[in-house]
Amino acid sequence: MKRINGLEVRDSLEEMIAPSCTAVVGVDLQNDFCHPEGYFGRHGKDLSLTLERLPTMVSFVRESQALGVPVIFIRQVTLPNGHSDSPAWLRFKTRDGKDPNYTLPGTFGWDFVEGLEPGANDSLVEKTRPDAFLNTCLERVLRSRGIETLVILGVNTEGCVESTVRTASYLDYYTVVVEDALGSPNRDRHDASLGLYRARYPLHKAEEILSLWRREIRSAAV
Repeated sequence: MKRINGLEVRDSLEEMIAPSCTAVVGVDLQNDFCHPEGYFGRHGKDLSLTLERLPTMVSFVRESQALGVPVIFIRQVTLPNGHSDSPAWLRFKTRDGKDPNYTLPGTFGWDFVEGLEPGANDSLVEKTRPDAFLNTCLERVLRSRGIETLVILGVNTEGCVESTVRTASYLDYYTVVVEDALGSPNRDRHDASLGLYRARYPLHKAEEILSLWRREIRSAAV
């Protein structure tokens, strides 16, 4: 810890991601964005980066659960008949000619990818816009659980993930991004977003974070 203006500040990665005050936030790990037969795949989006990183995303979430670190599953939802879409949002969603109806409740695309399922220690928050905090219960869930740090991963790097990362930091959460657990259909925009993260937020590999948690939990068990 270091003191700034009389306040104790978590400074090192180990201090920031102490399991007692940390939650993992998995953004939009759903078939429509991650599976070849989902929305992105059907519309010709390049899933190569996402599919390359998906095993790390899944294994990171699953080991976090096994270690007792709570996972907040963020689920993108579009209500049937466009009931969650304003005219301005519809214009944004269809700017490249796509169908605006993705992640419809109960569909294959709405489901989380294979291997991921919220457990008893986890929470599920649904959103209708890129930012997982906007008009959702996410902040209430985090404050109720005494969470100070968010370890964020998911898709898309430059879209829903970046929107959520920015807001998390503005709401005074320590914010850590899992560098090798991010997916995007556009590698250039993915790389540009990583540049922003490097300038502003701690960016660490999945194994580095998990190693610290394993060591912390082993020490606590002695």
